[in-house]
Amino acid sequence: MPWAPRRYSARMSTSTERMRRLRERRVAALTPADGEPPRPARMSEAVGTTLEALGLEESDAAAAELAREYAAVLDSARDPAWAYRWVGPLLLQCLAELKATPSTRKAKPPVPGESQLDRLRAARKSGPRG
Repeated sequence: MPWAPRRYSARMSTSTERMRRLRERRVAALTPADGEPPRPARMSEAVGTTLEALGLEESDAAAAELAREYAAVLDSARDPAWAYRWVGPLLLQCLAELKATPSTRKAKPPVPGESQLDRLRAARKSGPRG
């Protein structure tokens, strides 16, 4: 029996057809049902809301304006990945200086009293070698 090319049935599909259907599924998943793409998060709005809620003094105006500028750069960047990689940490540091991040709000000033070093020195003096 001579060799003959295998014929595809109606059930089988080529890799090109499978890839086309996969791309269609991906596009369908990215587009919402109503056809309107989701609005990107606006960092300027979030930073503005945060700064208003802080109730900053006049002496903090420069740092607040710097935070707004960083947020504007993030919003207007052509490459968001680059902007968040390089400008994002600067914005976070600026907000931390203004005590606008959860980690800086939790930090409490140290309680005056005996330090860890004082406790270690006392333990060393009262030890067996005295």
